[in-house]
Amino acid sequence: MMWIIIIALLLNLLIETSVSFSVVVPGDQIVAHVGSTVTLPCWISPPENAEALEIRWYRHDQFSNPVLFYHHGKIQDIQEESYRNRSSLTLRSDQSGGLKDGDVSLQLEKLTVQDEGSFYCYVSGDSTYDSSKVVLKVTDPPDSSGPSDSSGPSDPWKALFFALLICALLGLVGQILYKYRHKLTGKKPADQTCEEGLMEKLITEVVVDANIEELRKHAVQITIDREHLHPGLRVTGDCKLVRDSPEYTHTGQGFPYELCASGAQTFTSGRHYWEVELAVSSNPPKDFWLIGVAKVGNLSSKHRPALTASSGYWFLCSDGPKGFNINTDPPVTLPLTPRPERLGVLLDYDDGQLSFYNVKERKHLLTMSSTFTGSVAPLFNPGVGDRSPIKILDCAEPVESPVESSLPLLRDSSD
Repeated sequence: MMWIIIIALLLNLLIETSVSFSVVVPGDQIVAHVGSTVTLPCWISPPENAEALEIRWYRHDQFSNPVLFYHHGKIQDIQEESYRNRSSLTLRSDQSGGLKDGDVSLQLEKLTVQDEGSFYCYVSGDSTYDSSKVVLKVTDPPDSSGPSDSSGPSDPWKALFFALLICALLGLVGQILYKYRHKLTGKKPADQTCEEGLMEKLITEVVVDANIEELRKHAVQITIDREHLHPGLRVTGDCKLVRDSPEYTHTGQGFPYELCASGAQTFTSGRHYWEVELAVSSNPPKDFWLIGVAKVGNLSSKHRPALTASSGYWFLCSDGPKGFNINTDPPVTLPLTPRPERLGVLLDYDDGQLSFYNVKERKHLLTMSSTFTGSVAPLFNPGVGDRSPIKILDCAEPVESPVESSLPLLRDSSD
């Protein structure tokens, strides 16, 4: 019987490793000159058919405004305007089998100086995702009046191809070893950090018990700011309940990030706690919502930036069957079970932390660490199509039996 269990565990490990993939790009920057056409090589390893996957190429902090977005078997009409009619999926070499072999390379035409910099390739499937960065260097066009030089390498792409092949093999071996280590130790992957400027990470830890009564000592009364409300939202007279309007039609792909409302209260220091009901009356818990904080002025701006931490947004998002994610770059998917029916939010401005709690289960879910500057306000988005709205609570009564207030905000469940 013990041998059967061991074999079953090994088979499960093999299956889970085989369905995962890595996004692989060249180790060196790609160099091209102004006005030319360039290929940014990118592929998934081990190779698999990418026709049914989501492929997103984007610049830094522009995840929701991509250079190219491939989904549902075709390129979608969601795109940064400056790349319209200039970007397409292409083959990284003559030997490539294209999407069917996992080749998700990007072709850019009519290069400009503004194209120089980092391009992120994000590939997502039903149960896994990965991303990598390609750096593009744009130079001045060659001087055609000078003498031609034929002394260079006969085929520089051959050297690049072999280098990429070695990188792919090393990446595949590293991915398998990493998966195996993860299974043996039970540890989470290392924290991801954002590049440039504002730093952010997810503090991953074993879910521990939360002292809800101690958290509520920092409770504040939160209401919705009607002045900076998206026209596709409806709010009750007491500004405590918000949901999508029946007249609003979501025509885009994925989560409707534009349906945001901010709290009327703003904070520049201290600790502040509030709770949000996600299962009103007898309705099941909401599938779609976004809750967090945002820098004051973002929602009132006519040119709203992408919802990233470096642009002044920090949040936890529930995207229905796609699960939960936080807005790191790229987003990090989280397995939160059971689905929260009441969510607690603690903003610790001075320590640069935003924490989320499952109030009904009395559990701490996760903490995002960052650096807050200026005024920030609560952020709400009810998504589209749920029967339940988002309801902001007053935290007047405890949820379950009281806990001694001398306990810390978090305590190990093994105690």
